Amino acid sequence: MTKAARKLYISQPTLSQFLSKQESEIGAPLFKRANGTYVLTPVGELYADYARKVLSLTDILEKDICRISNTSRIKIGTSASRALQMLTFILVDFCKYYPQVELTLSNGSLQIMNEAISKGDMDVAFVTVPSLEPWKGQSIELKKEEVVFAVPVSHPYCRQLGPDTPHTLNSSQLIEHFGSSPFILQLKGSCIRYLIDDFFEGRNFNPVVACNTSNAHSICDMVASNIGSGFIPTGYAVSSPQIACFSLEPKMYRTHSILYRKDLIPGAPHRYLFDLAEKYAKEHWENFSE
Repeated sequence: MTKAARKLYISQPTLSQFLSKQESEIGAPLFKRANGTYVLTPVGELYADYARKVLSLTDILEKDICRISNTSRIKIGTSASRALQMLTFILVDFCKYYPQVELTLSNGSLQIMNEAISKGDMDVAFVTVPSLEPWKGQSIELKKEEVVFAVPVSHPYCRQLGPDTPHTLNSSQLIEHFGSSPFILQLKGSCIRYLIDDFFEGRNFNPVVACNTSNAHSICDMVASNIGSGFIPTGYAVSSPQIACFSLEPKMYRTHSILYRKDLIPGAPHRYLFDLAEKYAKEHWENFSE
């Protein structure tokens, strides 16, 4: 039930209430529960067959209306370079299918995108977030990606590691071995910076900051150049003889997500955009560690 509600972009209680109302109006159950799974009854099978036909016709109607309309508009925001890279790719297909839909693109930090979505100034935002909990009922998870701690291999701690030493660090170990070394951190208001602040919460730790940047490639280059250590998503943690990466305890994840306005009723163009994003994430982000 929860997975179905997420697929429909509604809450689980809303879906449960809808099904109860349908069964009440029809006068017969649509589902029976067997071994923890919802199975359609014979009446449910008939209902589902007709529902598919209705939805198919409705979808065709919506698409045809949108394709000949010149008034549709979607305001889209991004907060991460990977999201912008994805949009650049999927909007080629989107614009071919919906040439009359006007798109407005903007970029900013997670904090800026969240405020724009909350105020209704933005329709859809492709972002990375520490957690989707604050956006229940108005978000879609695309992919989780682990964030690791990258350090120069020349650091004294790396030189003393044995072949069987696990490459993991908790906050106490990280502060003990790297606390006096320079850090390269993400900008305030970004997803990973929120994660870093939570990781060190209660430790009264003020790192020596060599640089603040929102560019993960720059962090990797600076770590490789022995300027300092930093936190990077595993998608950027390419094999480099100058960099050693450590998983964190507890593990740190950022979630690639779609957020949308609370009052937004996703139409055919929105759903097509969401489908393209989910397909892209499945095909191009399969190597992210989870």
